[in-house]
Amino acid sequence: MNDVTSRQAPLRVGLVGAGQRAASYFRNIPDNMQESVRLTAISDPDPHRRQAFADLLGARPALLDDGLAMLRDPEMDAVVVATPNDQHVPSAVAAMERGLPLLLEKPVATTLEDLGALWRAEQARPGGRTVVGFVLRYTPFYERVREIVRSGRLGEILSVQADENLGTGLTMVQYQGWRQDVTRSGGWMLEKCCHDLDVLGYVLDSRPVRVHSMASALAFRPRPEAEQLPRFRPAAGTGEIDYGDAAAKQVLRETDQHSPYALSGLPDRQVATLEFDNGTLATFTAVMAQPRSTRRLRIFGTEGLLEGDLSARTLDLSFADPAGGPGSTREHEEVRTGTSGHHGGDEILGDTFWRLAAGEERTPRADLADGIDAVLGAMALQDSARTGLPVDLAPLRQQVFGTMQPVR
Repeated sequence: MNDVTSRQAPLRVGLVGAGQRAASYFRNIPDNMQESVRLTAISDPDPHRRQAFADLLGARPALLDDGLAMLRDPEMDAVVVATPNDQHVPSAVAAMERGLPLLLEKPVATTLEDLGALWRAEQARPGGRTVVGFVLRYTPFYERVREIVRSGRLGEILSVQADENLGTGLTMVQYQGWRQDVTRSGGWMLEKCCHDLDVLGYVLDSRPVRVHSMASALAFRPRPEAEQLPRFRPAAGTGEIDYGDAAAKQVLRETDQHSPYALSGLPDRQVATLEFDNGTLATFTAVMAQPRSTRRLRIFGTEGLLEGDLSARTLDLSFADPAGGPGSTREHEEVRTGTSGHHGGDEILGDTFWRLAAGEERTPRADLADGIDAVLGAMALQDSARTGLPVDLAPLRQQVFGTMQPVR
């Protein structure tokens, strides 16, 4: 049945990875599904964390330390995988092999081999779908930007400038727990900025074909304590994520805070150039240690200019004088968002996945092919920053997708 309110049996859900991001997914179950979604099992290697997660939701699930063992339970209808990045693949593949609806946190994997394993499992699925947690695609802000680009009002898109700047709290998050270990996170572009790479492709309805990048650690290099900014010393407190409710942040907060001034392999700034397959050229800049966190973009078209600020929830459009004169006309928009995290995107992503898992017709805005493309782009940018050379993405896509290239 497509009407979720008429579903007779509860939707039995398993969770692999009991962290703050997973909590946000379960906090954004649609109102008319609250009684029908049942968290039946949690897998996490930390017994205190999995119990705290269950207590937070007032649930009585089975508590396990092995995701694969959990996924052998025949009485399971859907799975959420929100482990650290390097641990996504075994549980995700097991869920696909069973044909279960899967919500897979980004980035979907950290190696080319694991990307290939995910893609092969997805192609062999006996049923179900994979939804990737690219929440920026679900924000009203970027959906409106995409709508304007697709309308043709800006004309032919020539170039894009985009940036993500991390304030104190989000900067410190990059040096928490497993995130500061690049062998586990996959690197900064992969862990944090694959969101931005993905949403650029989404609004342009295109994929990058060649990238070039530079990155280094300038501020966050080993230096005497007297030269360290006080707000970035571990004693100043732990990092602060920009989503989720206060209760989840308090109960599931990561307490293992590393110093940004220790060697980590993370850059504190990166500048990238990207060429998309539709001909658009783009730059993306990411910078840590900023006064506040922002995401902004400028889209340059032959007929108009779009300037957007996600944090301010504003769009400003400039158009050439229709009479052909030297002047221009301007429009200003305030983008209305919901009350959930990620500027209203969490509730829309939650609505999509939970209704799809319950059997309703829903089309995810980001599927596994999108998740893989974003990882390949991030890997290419990191490789370019390491070698100083541009990287062509076609060989990487061929290595992962092989003869099963996704149709776009």
